[in-house]
Parts: sequence; C-alpha cells; structure tokens
Amino acid sequence: MKRKLSHKNPEKHDERECFENSVSSKNETTCPSAAAGEPADGQVVDHVSTKIYHNQNNDKSMALSATRHATTPSIQEFQHLLSGIDSLDLGLFVTWGANWKQRLKILDKKKLQARKKGGLLISLPSGRTCIFKPGGKGENYRFHLQFEAYNLFIGKAAKPGSSPNVYLSINSKTLWLDGIETALSWIAEDIKAIGGGTIKFIQISRVDLCCDFFIPGGISYEFIRYHKVTRNKKSRAIFGKDKLETNYVGSVKSPIELRVYDKGVEVEKGGTKLWFIDLWKSESTENIWRVEIQLRRPALKQFGINCIDDLKTKKNALWQNLTTRWFSLRLPDNEKVERRTIHPFWQAVQNCFGQNTGNEIERIYRPETTAPEDWYLSHIDGCLSSLAALRGIKNRDTAINELQKLLNKRNNEQEFETACIKKAIQRGTLSKGDEL
Repeated sequence: MKRKLSHKNPEKHDERECFENSVSSKNETTCPSAAAGEPADGQVVDHVSTKIYHNQNNDKSMALSATRHATTPSIQEFQHLLSGIDSLDLGLFVTWGANWKQRLKILDKKKLQARKKGGLLISLPSGRTCIFKPGGKGENYRFHLQFEAYNLFIGKAAKPGSSPNVYLSINSKTLWLDGIETALSWIAEDIKAIGGGTIKFIQISRVDLCCDFFIPGGISYEFIRYHKVTRNKKSRAIFGKDKLETNYVGSVKSPIELRVYDKGVEVEKGGTKLWFIDLWKSESTENIWRVEIQLRRPALKQFGINCIDDLKTKKNALWQNLTTRWFSLRLPDNEKVERRTIHPFWQAVQNCFGQNTGNEIERIYRPETTAPEDWYLSHIDGCLSSLAALRGIKNRDTAINELQKLLNKRNNEQEFETACIKKAIQRGTLSKGDEL
C-alpha cells in the first residue's frame, strides 16, 4: 500500500548548537555526542543518571560511530494515522440491591471455587460470559471478574462511601471499536445481574491519550534527547535489536507519564492487537510509532477531570496543555526553552485532538481544599448533568429539584451544618463566612 506523506521537516539551524533542554533543570546536557556512546541492545537507559541497565538477556553491544552525530537527528516525513483514548480505568460508585449480603456469600463461594480451578467460567443473563478470577485488586476490591471487553473489580461494601466500591478497567479494543458509551451500557447490565446494582456516579481513575504516526525510519533516541523540553527529569529508554523501542518520561508511578514507542513492534509481538492494522488503514505494522500520555487520578483531579463529561469536554484542551507545557519537542534555536520553535512533527502531535481554539485548561497544584470556586461549580455542573441523564431528565430546574430531594434523603440539615463547619475549620475559612 503506497502512502502519501506530507509534513517535511525544514530544520534550519546550526548543527553544532546544543542548549540545555529541560525546563526543570539547567544542568542536564542533552546534546548527543560520539563520546557519550549509545546503549546496547535490549537495555534500559536512565537519562538522569546516564547509567545503562540490562533489560534482556542480550549483551550484544551497539557501536556508535562519530559520523552518526555529524548531522542533527531529525524526522523528515510523517503521516498521522489515529488518535484517541487507549486505556480507561473508572471508579464506580455502586449501590447494590437489598439482598447484597446473600450475594456476597455466593461471590465468596465462587471465589473459593475459582482458587481451586484457577478461574471459574460464569454466564450472565445478558449473554456475556466472564472468568471469575481467584484474586482481587488490592485490599479494597475482593472480587475480580474478567470479561472479554473489560475487567471488573468489586468491593464488599453495599454502597459507596467517599471512594468507589467497584473498579472498572475497559480494554483497549473495546474503547477503539465499540466506544465508551457502549461499554458503560454493558457494564450497567452486568452490575445489575451480579447483585442488583445501580451505578450512582462514575469517577475517572486513569486515562491514556494517544496518537499514532507512520514515520519512515522511525524515531531515534538521539532525536528525542536533542529536541525534548520537559518538566519531568525522570526518563528511560528501552532498545531492541539496533534501535529505540520505547522512550519514557516520568516514572511508572508518576501522576503523568509519557511514552514514545514503536507501536508496530508491540502489535506484532503480542499478536492480539493486529486489528490496529485496519484502524490505521495500513498493510503493515512497520514504522508506526505512538505518542501516549497516561494520567492517573492525582493529575486528573488537578486538571478538574472527575467524570466522563469532564473528559469529553476537556480532552482536547488537556492534550494541548500536556504537549505544550509538560513535554514538547523543539528546535534548539533559542537559549530560552519556552521561546524555541516547536518541531514540525510535534506540531502535528499537538493537533491530533484538534487545534488550539483558545479553550485552555489549567493544572491546579494546590490541594483540592483550596481550589477556586469555579472548579467546584464546574464539577457540580458536570455531576448534575450526569444525574439528569441517569434519571432521564432534560430540564435544568427539574434536575435541580430532583437533586434537592435526593440530598434531603441523604442527610438532614444538622448533618450538613456540621460538615460545613468541619470543612471551614480545615480550610481556615471559618471566620470569613457567616457565624455557623
């Protein structure tokens, strides 16, 4: 299949020029040189310590000639193939049915059977089949049900408290081929079948945003090091055979982690994701690279992304923020990193979720208790529309009245007043308001 490529890279700058390229550190030298050497095959490189760690049983060294750095590493051509959400983990606030205690006993029996058999096959009334797994997820989620489209982790609580009592991880294939809304409809049916459960609220725990490009010749380790501008100093790289396979920015447990990797190699290795070829409209997996940014709950909260509606409305602005302020690839044409020209390839990456239309999103590093009033209003508005949709309400006033009724059932006036006083004391704002 012939590809029509565009976006040639008109890099015009002094090849000898190499400035520091980290926003957070002015001591890191990132200009590639022959003396620095290149990692051996199957090795992991830590950019901060510059130490090389073996990652595979492959001690073959990879020689680096001085002529390799005679020219600036670059990407000359690239073609955008695909953009979207590749991973989505959700915290579900579920209220189980009146017979939940009896259902718990049944689930415990099945868990015991699953331990003996290494997994128990179960068919639900919806027609979907799942594997009841022997384990769970941490201390909070005792039961693990693996469906073809997602993994469901269930806690013992009959109703949620301040945190979710059900955890959901939707598979990549489901997200790409069926979509979030379809997956949530299936999950709602399964939760009702498992224990008469009703989903009251959905909280986003993790999301991976990504874009795929066809890049002849791929992306080199030197290219990333030479052009990167990042707020996070932690990075590492994995090599396979004679080239870069994955470059990470941020640690595994970081609130934000960026990955630039050879997606074609990953698809070929597993053999279970060959359906990506159809999405790419490609006949091959060669030279297909992915830029992927993973956000965990702490970062999502800082960006004011709590529910599905938040993600839908803020996804584009979020991508713009992350690919501009948190990490970017820029030409070393200015001593001040914030004034450097965005690399043409990275401009294409930034535009994968839509060009910047002026709708910006800010990351609030302060504790949630000191977030501005607009943050709470945005969250309340998003939750109200979700509640209205859940109850089939379209009128705003009707939705507010319904919310009032539900809140009155949830707690009384004295309980609400006590909660307000406690939070005012925690925030140090008790003396600023009316006398409580």
